[in-house]
Amino acid sequence: MSNEDTILIKIGVSYKEGMTPEELYHATSVSWVISENRISSGDLKYYCAVYNNEIKEIYNLNDYEKDNHPDNKGRFILFGEIAEEPIRSKLLDLNVRDIHKGSGNPIKYVKMEDLLTIAKNEVLGEKIIENPDNSMKLIFMSIAKNKSEIRTLSTNKPNWITNSNEAGILVETETSREKFSQGEKQKPYSTITYDFLLTAWEEFLNVRTASSNDFIKTKGRSRFIMAFFHELPFVDKVVSNNTLYIKLKEFTTDQLPEASLEQTLQLLNDITNKEIDPKAVSQIYNEDSIKRLKLRARQGLKLLGFLNEDFQIQQSILKEYKDALNKIEYLSKRILQHQYLLLVYQTLSLLKGIDKSDKLSLLSKIGMIIVKNSRGSNLMELSVSQYRTRNILNWLRETGLVNEEWDVLDDKLDAKYTISSNPPMVREDKSKIFSINEIIEHINQYIASKGFYYPKEEVINLFLSLKTKPFVILSGISGTGKTKMVQWFAESLGATEKNGQFTLIPVRPDWSDGSDLLGYVDIKGDFKEGPLTKAIKTARENSNLPYFVLLDEMNLARVEYYFSDILSVMESRRWEDGKVVSSTLLSEEATKEEITLPNNLYVIGTVNMDETTHPFSKKVLDRANTIEFNRVELDNLSFLHDLEEIDPLVIGQSQLASKYLHLKDLYKVDTEIIEKATSELVRINKSLQLINAHIGYRVRDEISFYLAYNKEGDLMTFEEAFDHCILQKILPRLSGSDSRIDQLLRELYLLFTYTEYQEYEDSPIDEQSAIYPKSARKVIEMLRRLQADGFTSFWIS
Repeated sequence: MSNEDTILIKIGVSYKEGMTPEELYHATSVSWVISENRISSGDLKYYCAVYNNEIKEIYNLNDYEKDNHPDNKGRFILFGEIAEEPIRSKLLDLNVRDIHKGSGNPIKYVKMEDLLTIAKNEVLGEKIIENPDNSMKLIFMSIAKNKSEIRTLSTNKPNWITNSNEAGILVETETSREKFSQGEKQKPYSTITYDFLLTAWEEFLNVRTASSNDFIKTKGRSRFIMAFFHELPFVDKVVSNNTLYIKLKEFTTDQLPEASLEQTLQLLNDITNKEIDPKAVSQIYNEDSIKRLKLRARQGLKLLGFLNEDFQIQQSILKEYKDALNKIEYLSKRILQHQYLLLVYQTLSLLKGIDKSDKLSLLSKIGMIIVKNSRGSNLMELSVSQYRTRNILNWLRETGLVNEEWDVLDDKLDAKYTISSNPPMVREDKSKIFSINEIIEHINQYIASKGFYYPKEEVINLFLSLKTKPFVILSGISGTGKTKMVQWFAESLGATEKNGQFTLIPVRPDWSDGSDLLGYVDIKGDFKEGPLTKAIKTARENSNLPYFVLLDEMNLARVEYYFSDILSVMESRRWEDGKVVSSTLLSEEATKEEITLPNNLYVIGTVNMDETTHPFSKKVLDRANTIEFNRVELDNLSFLHDLEEIDPLVIGQSQLASKYLHLKDLYKVDTEIIEKATSELVRINKSLQLINAHIGYRVRDEISFYLAYNKEGDLMTFEEAFDHCILQKILPRLSGSDSRIDQLLRELYLLFTYTEYQEYEDSPIDEQSAIYPKSARKVIEMLRRLQADGFTSFWIS
């Protein structure tokens, strides 16, 4: 008897749906008829709240006292605090029906050791214990059943799944069908067994990021294996050093909910109705057990987007929730905007009809291989994974996304939430995957279909420039189509003014500070949003899509006056918990919510350089790629022949987002490109020092990023890409009127062409021998201005 250290207390009618942690503690702790001998012995260490045969909470038993109320003779009041995390994570929602079976007594004494054993058996299940790989086989079978075609990731060649059974998959390819038709094969298909796939899965798990060379025991079918595994919601595709890899997605435990949805929403009610500051939860709630619950609930509000990373209220999302006619449906949409919660939902769509225990076991195991602790040092332990996964499943059930058996509901199924929606590639349909080259080709053809002609190299350049950094300047004479280039570029990727992903902001000459762009506090003390702030908020609420802002005729006003705050905050971007965050752009005091720059917002400015506009400072030029649009080919009409209407491709933000913020990010991936770029820049910098125009670390880093993305997509040669970088990041900073600028330009010409500059009437550039011909032509242009006018600049036309 002395080993029975835990009390199970049925709270029955005392339990109400949506009870706060305080109410649940009170209902469990007050006035129970318990043997005083048992309590006083000191053997009892825990007591549990049980409702509908499930453990709802576990408390450490710290003390007790008799209830002195006349009607409660023989009853005791228990005092405790919420039990430690390992025990809670294992026992919450545990079904204890068999323990109370045949007993009408609401009090039951048990061993904690027995409860933990029951919990372990319930979660793992006999079938999963006997065969630890059985869970992955269930998913493989579901993919085979639901997919008729798997395309290889590198060559986009089809593998047709013509049949599947308990043993494996029948796969046909173009080659196998051709050999069968020519009598070289007896059957048009090959059989890939699930045992073979499970062996490949073990090889993948051993390395976590795998190329075809990592599948040693299963080589020969590595292309199919990688494409098949990429169908899993928790497997990504990446390209590094021109090598294709698949890799496990990675998360941290603070991206998985700790509190129930009821507890989370109760804190939201406290915040809105009692005006509680979510940042001050630790100070407001003094009792440790309540404080821990509230902190877990606060983390849940952050996952749903009601709070930002600094636990400040996201007013726009809170307003949407308050205004929503169907709040449950609104919450379900918020849930599916969170990457890990969406991942669980996607995986459940592959597990329909499988036992609940198997679903929980499988999802817990997946969590253990892709989720690390909040410090990112160790993978999640089983008990933590079980607890967090159970929370997620209950969130999905309570918002109507799944039923009681955790099956995804047919009427809730949405193609974009099921099977695979891996972000690195774009999908036109369920079978075809596009590479970066194909995306650029699509943009190029889309723009041409609108009746505009731009060389494909300029489309590549704009794509790489935006991917390198989300701020680009397009310069050139009026009428060359700079504005249209940006509009069609954005529209080709699914971003339009109609859906809010594209915003055109005409710049006015009288802008002298950021208020016209960002907003201002009026005489009543209310904040009036500027057009850029509205775009920022919209982008922030849909972080999985790219948003474009076009500042038209950007230099009609002095850019440094109205855009300096944005430039400074843009440079503050940093990695936090695997996400890109920035410093504050607008403070909470002014706007009632903190505004930062979202990583999915891309700002493009168009500029004309004439007597009505202002020049740029080095502060601006250092922070942007400046692309010239001066080429005019009036006689080129061939692109107008046989124009076909082309539909946009809706791509995710991850396709355009930069993977590199600091040089060390790239150094881990490709040291060769950094060394090669640095070597060239050192040569150029020696000449630039002549007029103190040498570049710094920021320019070096961004040129390296540009070159790395070019290499990854195999878009241009190194020299062609570096030529663009010189033209966009170095030459725009040069201007002057004395002999030093003349000497500098001549030295640069020599570096770019390996020949000395001569004052020929026609261009002296030998296209075959010049290493950087575009930059050399610009240098010639600048030298001729200097000779003719006594002053030169990149910008004078």
